[in-house]
Amino acid sequence: MEHLKNLVLKNKKSFILHIPIGGNNMSIIKKLALVIVSLSLVAVSSVSSAKPFSPKKPVELIIPAGQGGGADEIARLVQGVIEKNDYASKPVIPINKAGGSGGEAMTYVKKKAGDEHTLIITLNNVLTTPVNQPELGIDFFNDFTPLARLITDTFLVWIATEGKNTAGVETFDDFIDLARGNGLVMGGTGSMSEDELLLGMMRGQFGFDAKYVPYSGGGAVAKGLVGGESDFTLNNPSEQMGFYQSGDSKALVMMTPERNPAFPEVPSSYELGYPDLEYYMMRAFMAPAGIDAEVEKYYTGLLHTVYHDNEFQTFNIDDGKLMSWLEGFGLKDFLAIEYAKHGEIIKNFN
Repeated sequence: MEHLKNLVLKNKKSFILHIPIGGNNMSIIKKLALVIVSLSLVAVSSVSSAKPFSPKKPVELIIPAGQGGGADEIARLVQGVIEKNDYASKPVIPINKAGGSGGEAMTYVKKKAGDEHTLIITLNNVLTTPVNQPELGIDFFNDFTPLARLITDTFLVWIATEGKNTAGVETFDDFIDLARGNGLVMGGTGSMSEDELLLGMMRGQFGFDAKYVPYSGGGAVAKGLVGGESDFTLNNPSEQMGFYQSGDSKALVMMTPERNPAFPEVPSSYELGYPDLEYYMMRAFMAPAGIDAEVEKYYTGLLHTVYHDNEFQTFNIDDGKLMSWLEGFGLKDFLAIEYAKHGEIIKNFN
């Protein structure tokens, strides 16, 4: 019996044994069957006793933008909610890598393939930067592991309340009339980022031009507007919220079908008769490629816990964001559609 067991173990990958049926060989066959059954039970037992994944060291949360922007704000909120409620056994450490319209951050995560202690918060530049900067060699569909989308954000057209070149502008139509041929300056988050692509869409739709000036992130863009460095911006709600609440900036239109309760006086693009002026920014989380399924399951579950946390929900709803959880195949289908859509936007921009 022991001899047969050792024989099976030595040849467990491709074990084929020919034994003629009949006579004393029936006894051998019965013993061999018992060996195979016992080995199967051992295998099942070892799988069932495997421990679920848990981080063994602090987890890096890479932010592909500068401090103070929408991505930075959400990443640090996630980190704070996890820490405050002990949702994870190890701390999450936010790290800003703002260079190259997110290219620096994506390249960093790509090189971390298989690393179980690295995450990245993604915005739409994960869909555009690999196309605009092919020299980075980033393969969007194979270099990252999508975990979950938590939030859908949008953009508004902002001007400074005391803007020197936008004095007298009260409505979005006023702004369109002013922007035609007046050489306004728009602050943005980086060459070929989402806001510059939107500027390209608006140029084609409304027939105006503007000088695009890149900053390190959405927070710096918002400060530049109220500081008189630019004439208008296309910021997310959270990036301008503080200046909006203080009365230093005002929004002219929100790029959505309906008004947002956080900005009740701001009309939607549909309401003004511009349904093509609709755009959303995803706030999703990914891990490097090559992680085990148990690792993916752990981080998706952790993000799901954060998503349903009351503090996380309240903060983001009050901040004008849309809560929109998505994971698994639904998230992958969404990303594929958005990738194709942004490819068309880039092609038309160029």
